[in-house]
Amino acid sequence: MTEHYTHKRSSQYVCLDKSPDVVAGRPGNENGALMYMVQASCASLGHCPPYINNAELTCVVCSK
Repeated sequence: MTEHYTHKRSSQYVCLDKSPDVVAGRPGNENGALMYMVQASCASLGHCPPYINNAELTCVVCSK
């Protein structure tokens, strides 16, 4: 996930699980950096395989 591409801040890609933790005790929507799913676009890649056009990308975490 990442910030929306029209937002004018620097952002990064992060992986979230199905049930992300929340910060307890915070009042309402502060409309901070909202998170959006990242999708593959064949137009920007020039080719699709192994990706599916407009499909959400999954996370990969590598460690040693």
